[in-house]
Formats: sequence, structure tokens, C-alpha cells
Amino acid sequence: MQPPSGDLLWLLMCAFLVALMQAGFTCLESGLVRAKNSINVALKNLVDFCISFVLFAIFGFALMFGASYNGIIGTEGFFLNDVDSSWDYAFFFFEAMFCGTATTIVSGAVAERMRFGGYALTAVILAGLIYPVIGHWAWYQGGDADPAGWLMQMGFIDFAGSTVVHSVGGWVALAALLIIGPRLGRFGVGGRPIEGHSLPIASLGVFLLWFGWFGFNGGSTLALSDNVALIVTNTAVAGATGGIGGTFISWMVWGKPLPDRVINSIIAGLVAITAGCHMVSPISAGVIGFIGGLVAVFGTHLLERKQIDDAIGAVPTHLLAGIWGTLALAIFASEGSLPPGIARADQFLIQLEGIVVIGAYAFSLSFILLKVINHIVPLRVSAAGERIGLNISEHGATTSLVDLVSQMHHQASTGDFRRPVAVEPETEADQIASFYNAVLEKFNIETDKRQMAMYKLSQLANYDSLTSLPNRRAFFDAVKKVIGRAYRSDHFAALLYFDLDGFKQVNDQFGHEAGDVVLKETARRINGCLREYDVFARLGGDEFALVLEDMKMPEEDTIAVAEKIIDAVAVPYPVTAGEALIGISIGIVLFRGAQGETVNALVQRADQAMYAAKLSGKGTWYLYRKDDPIFAPAMAGAPAPAA
Repeated sequence: MQPPSGDLLWLLMCAFLVALMQAGFTCLESGLVRAKNSINVALKNLVDFCISFVLFAIFGFALMFGASYNGIIGTEGFFLNDVDSSWDYAFFFFEAMFCGTATTIVSGAVAERMRFGGYALTAVILAGLIYPVIGHWAWYQGGDADPAGWLMQMGFIDFAGSTVVHSVGGWVALAALLIIGPRLGRFGVGGRPIEGHSLPIASLGVFLLWFGWFGFNGGSTLALSDNVALIVTNTAVAGATGGIGGTFISWMVWGKPLPDRVINSIIAGLVAITAGCHMVSPISAGVIGFIGGLVAVFGTHLLERKQIDDAIGAVPTHLLAGIWGTLALAIFASEGSLPPGIARADQFLIQLEGIVVIGAYAFSLSFILLKVINHIVPLRVSAAGERIGLNISEHGATTSLVDLVSQMHHQASTGDFRRPVAVEPETEADQIASFYNAVLEKFNIETDKRQMAMYKLSQLANYDSLTSLPNRRAFFDAVKKVIGRAYRSDHFAALLYFDLDGFKQVNDQFGHEAGDVVLKETARRINGCLREYDVFARLGGDEFALVLEDMKMPEEDTIAVAEKIIDAVAVPYPVTAGEALIGISIGIVLFRGAQGETVNALVQRADQAMYAAKLSGKGTWYLYRKDDPIFAPAMAGAPAPAA
């Protein structure tokens, strides 16, 4: 009997919404990849839809919904020869949209490195050999003398495809990822996250998917029934709570709501509710969606740790969230909604068995076939093709304007504007490039002038003109940072205050020019005793200071440095009129950044220790200790050096 016309219209409208999800996937995936691969991703979404629809019409629909052979596979209805009513055509069209959805999930996962031809073969495998067979197991209801699919007979429930559609696409994506490997520069030495070129377009894709999902879940009733309102409400709630879950955990773990995590957590919430949207309450749907968002975020982190490069997060979003949603159905199903006589625990085990069997079939078959194909014809593009982008290497999709925009984009992303852009002469972009290069030249000239002026100002403000060492101001700023680091890490640091012994006699005997020579040579010698990152400065006259950190044995290491400096300074200095002899007295203070510790206080203690060294006979060091009686009167009345 022909169903009511209202049901027919509802099914067709929902099929149109599911078809709109292809536009959502196109926006999402092309926005989450780099611009040089966006055309390739969009074209793959178009072509895999064409492949899946044609294959589903030729034999996929028959394998999925034809008369069953022992609940394993359909055997009738090839080339749609059993489709003879408007309802049959509407049902075929609706189910073909589901096949296209499962197929296109793989596209984003393998983006930016898989050959277009290899991806087309992957779409054939999924749409022709995997999805229809699994769909028959789980969704074929059979008839009087016709057995239902064996998973359906067992009691497996997956209302709209958390596992049948989304996890299946995720399993095939995972198999392909393991074979083709990560993108260049994603992992290993110098590896880094690869950001998409347009998150606004990706966000638009999420909205389109969310809108289409109302038809995906709502249409799975196959009738405009009273349950539709609950289904679409649960779908909306789960998507929203999934996004909240992803945003929350991203903020907690990484300190900010990472856009790709938020985007994928919304989709994961929608995937998770798809299995049981018809038999849970809105509150339960919210919990399922929230946990689905968390599953996607942590699943993405897990894949990254295993160095599995899923370009858009399809595996955690569709596979892992789909598994969770299929299991969650047994946990959260409303009272009385499970089949009669089936306890929650029993239903959970049934769900788990279905997940395992479907996963084993989808993953193993796709992995074996793709491995064989990859052995014959590589699935991955060449390294050179990957670097220039699949838009060009796979499709030749470039123009002079695209070349110009690509070069300008590269300059904007790297901040390197030194080289002019180059395009083919006498093209539509040539005049734009000429003006742009003129602007670049002027910009670089002015930038050089500004940088030189800033450098000179910085040198005057922070460095001693005679020795080129940091001056008092720069040294005090550096010590403030060391105090902070010492406080946070609870490690000792040391400040050493130097005063040259006998320097006045050098000036008196040889003149001030010789004194300048001695100061510069002293700076050079002391620098030779230090590590590159130690902060050594001239505070004025013949006074110098040094701060040390990152020492294994603070007191012993500091004393060793001090003695090394004393020996270096004691070597005679050749000057114009002979040799100058000087020494150096060093005051040392150890600190670990106690609350309220100031640079002035540290320098004052080191200065007092330096005078104690002079009193000890000069040419030596003295370590400040709080309980040393020699410092008691000094600390009471000594003025603090100015910063």
C-alpha cells in the first residue's frame, strides 16, 4: 500500500536536507585545509558523491535492501529494476544520500596528500563493497519469507547510522591514513600543527551539516510521525552540548577554545546522538552529545600522540563518537523503549558486538584492498606535489592571479616581504604585481630605516658605549626576570659584584686611554669565562656585575666562576707605555627569589660582600651570608644603589 502523501513529501524533504550535508562537508573540509589544497578537497567531495550515487543505483541499493540471502546480503533489485513506485524512488533517493555521506567522510581525513585517483578508488570500495553490505546487516527488515539482516535479527539498534554511516566512514578513513602516512612537516623533527586557511568557511560548513542533520535523523522515521519532534530536538540538543563539551575541555586543557576542537565537538555530538535519537530524552541527548564532544577532543589528541595525521579530525569525530553513541543508546534509552525482554546490559553487549563486527569488516577489507592498490599504484602524491599543493599537482588549477595571491599569502603568513612577487608578464595580474612590488620596495626601505634607528636607540639605552656590555638599566631589568624565575622554580641564582683593584693607578700612570683599553680587555676576559646566556654588565667606572642561574651546585659553581675570573684579570695588560697590572674583588650573593626580593637589595648585599673581599686583601671573593657579623653594621646604614 502506498504511504500517505505527507510521508512521501517528508521523506523527500529530508533527503534534500541530507544532500545539503554534502555542501556542509565541502565547506568544512576545504576550510580546514590549506588554500593550496582547497580545490582538490572540494572536487573530491563532488566526485565521491557522483561515484556513490551511481554505484548505489547500479548495485548498492540491491545489496542493501534486496531480498536477503540468510541475512547477509541482498540479491535482487540491481539497476533499480524493482523500484516501480514513487515511494520506492523516494526511499532509494533518501538511502543514496546516506551512502554519499558515509563516503565523503574519508575525504577530509586524507586531505592534502592522497592522489585524486586513489581517493576515487577508495570511494568505490566504501560505497560499493562496504557500506551496502553493513547496511543490509543492520537495517534490512526482511519480510514474511525473507530474513532480516543478521544484526537486526540479533537486536542491534542504530537508528540513523552512528555506526552504519559514520563509524564505517571513520574505519575506512583510519585504514587509508595508516597506509598513506602523515603530511610533510606534521610530525617528527620540526613538526607542527597545520592550520586551515578559512575557519569561517569551516564554521559555515558546520551550520550546513547541523541543518542537514535534522533531515538525516528526522527522515529516518520514514514517516512524518509523532516521534519526529523529539528526534530533531534531541539532534539539536546533542549538537549544542557537544560544542559546549569541546569548548570546555579545550579551554581547560589548552587554555583557549581551539577552533578545530570546537568545530569537531559539535559534529561529534551530532554523530553520537544519531544512533538513539528516537529513544532517549532531551536531557539524555544532552549528556550523550556532551560526552561525544569530549570523545572527539581526546580522540584527536590520541591520534596526534600516535602520529596519525587526520587532517580534519574525521576519525575521532565520526568513528569514535559513533562508537560512543551506539553504546550510549543502551545506557540512556528511555524506560520501555528497548525491545521487550531485553535488559540494558544485554542490549549493551549486542551493541558492542555489532560495533566490533562492523569495524572488523570495514577496516580489514578497506585496509587490505587499499594496501594492494598502493602496492600497484601509490595512493600518495609525490613530495614535490604535496609541497606545491594538490590544486596544482593534481588538477593544474592555477592562473596568474592565483599565483599572485599565493605569493602574497605566503608573504603575509611568513612576514617575509623582502622578495618581490613574480608573475607572467602581460597577464591580468601583471599590473597588480607591479604596483604591489613598488609598495614592497618603499615599505622595505622605510622598514630598514626604522629598524636601524630602533637598533641605535636600543644600543644607547641599554648598552655601555665603551665595552658594548649591557648597562646598569639593562642589568637591573635582567636581574628582575631572574628573580622571578628563581622564585617560580625554587632554584638558586647568584649575583656577583666586581670592582677592579689598582685601576686608578693605571689611569694615573698610563693615562685614561690606557684605562679604556684595560676596561675593554677586562670585559673581554670576563666574558670568556662565562656561558653565552649569563648576564654580564658594566655598571659604571670600573664596576661590573654578573648574574648566574641554572647551576647544579650553586655555591660551588659560583665560586669556581669567581676564581676563574680572578685568574683571568690578574694576567698583565699590554698598553702603549708598558704593562698594566690590576686585580679584581668580587662580592657574591646567592638568592632564590624570596617574596619581596628586590634588585636593589641584592646589589647592596653583593656590594657589601665586595668590600669585605677588599678588606680581606683584594684580588679575592667574599660570599654574603646573612649571619656573618661583618655585614651587620653595613646593612644598617648603607644606602641602596640606584637602579
